[in-house]
Amino acid sequence: MPETTAASGKTPEPGSPYDHVIVGGGAAGSVLAARLSEDPGCRVLLLEAGPPDTDPRIQQPHGLFAGLLRGELDWSYDTVPQEQLGGRRVPLSAGKVLGGGGSINYQVWFRGHRLDYDGWAAGGMRGWGWDDVLPAFRRSEDHELGVSDLHGTGGPVPVTTPKDVSPLSLAFITAGVENGLALNRDFNGAELDGAGLVYSNIRDGERFSASRAYLHPAMDRPNLDVLTEAQVVRVLLEGTRATGVEYRRGGSTERVHADSVVLCAGAVRTPQLLMLSGIGPADHLSDVGMDVVHDLPGVGSGLQDHPAAVVSWPVTRGETWLDALSESNQTLYDRQRRGPLASVGQASAFLRVTPGAPAPDVSAMPMLIDLLGESVPGFSCMVTVLAPRSRGTVRLASTDPVDPPLVDPRYYEDPADLELVVGGLRRALDICGSPVMDAFIGSPSFPPATDDAALRESVRTSTVSFNHPAGTCRAGDDQDAVVDEFLRVHGIRGLRVADASVMPSLPRGNIHAPTIMIGERAAELMRTA
Repeated sequence: MPETTAASGKTPEPGSPYDHVIVGGGAAGSVLAARLSEDPGCRVLLLEAGPPDTDPRIQQPHGLFAGLLRGELDWSYDTVPQEQLGGRRVPLSAGKVLGGGGSINYQVWFRGHRLDYDGWAAGGMRGWGWDDVLPAFRRSEDHELGVSDLHGTGGPVPVTTPKDVSPLSLAFITAGVENGLALNRDFNGAELDGAGLVYSNIRDGERFSASRAYLHPAMDRPNLDVLTEAQVVRVLLEGTRATGVEYRRGGSTERVHADSVVLCAGAVRTPQLLMLSGIGPADHLSDVGMDVVHDLPGVGSGLQDHPAAVVSWPVTRGETWLDALSESNQTLYDRQRRGPLASVGQASAFLRVTPGAPAPDVSAMPMLIDLLGESVPGFSCMVTVLAPRSRGTVRLASTDPVDPPLVDPRYYEDPADLELVVGGLRRALDICGSPVMDAFIGSPSFPPATDDAALRESVRTSTVSFNHPAGTCRAGDDQDAVVDEFLRVHGIRGLRVADASVMPSLPRGNIHAPTIMIGERAAELMRTA
């Protein structure tokens, strides 16, 4: 089997090992590679299983509706049959391209609530409370609101509101206010509650993934090598020390060595790679025929996701996302980077359904498309539990790295999650039943009835994933934690994890911004620990 210390077009000094090999060029991996290579004396290799982020659909925000999701740039996972969803398998997308999910996702920029991070710190992830992570968030941002205690400017990631807002999105915000919600001008400000416009990682009408924001400006550094279409299949170990990785590229298998290995492959692939390396729950590894190198029971456990139940209506007036694909809108975008193709996520609402909840527990996000296909043109609202209690697993299907792992989120296994989403559906129906929405939509096409039993059944029928898997390599100091507060894998020297899998619990919102923050914090910690 060939050995290599040079894995890109650049030619390092012969025999000189890398200081760090980063596995996965998604949000955290792109950040980490760029930040670590700022030190000219630090040699960094980034390995990405997918291709470069050169597909023109990535650049256009609306491109995710042009085949990015479930296409060749998507790992296109499916869950195992979900008991609470009548045995349905739920599609789960993850980017297989430089930029990862950030190259194919919805592009909204939510940090979550300060209680989310204070909860991480209180649960054993010391040094990750809100006051600890806020500087990393600010460092990443180039925020259109300017510098403040909560926001930063001059960072790699543009944080902007849409320039051309759909009347349907504005009507949804107005309807939320009419139904008692506060008008929230900044979901990343002091409060999360309310209805308002969302911020996105878009600049001048173009998507800014982490690879575009962080990695591309660093590509010319002589100490950074980036190799795409290189699928890592296991971590190389000498005893309980990581010494490099093995990867497949172009029909051959290669090895590369480094002083440290950092897994940034996401909450599905990272635990799979650990288990393929013999690190994980011993009973499961033995059952699938994998030699156990280090019994670490928490690997692949604690899987969380944001499942979303859907309400839909026919659109009687106004332009939907399907209409946005017209030739005139494409021309407007090509010439000015304006119009409906220059943004996707525009509005949202964060609600407290449970009396006395310390923070919003449900979100309602409008989509200018019928996600269920009941009516064309259509309008949908995705309702999700922000802090789900249900926990699932990622497990090996076999010892073959090509076989996708078994992903079991166990959606709504905790009955409290189901009751919360039902309560959120009622609020969404109330909001979209407001008079201001009557000018744009008709009566709901789904669900057909709104009594408790019908709403629960609609949840089982309509639930989709927000594609926010997290928690499968949880950070902490208890026996089920996989990494410590410095993101070092317990019991394995020279090996870290830095992606959404280390989250002890999901933040209240989309996880792209928190994952970039994890990359920023990981770089900071690796310089000092």
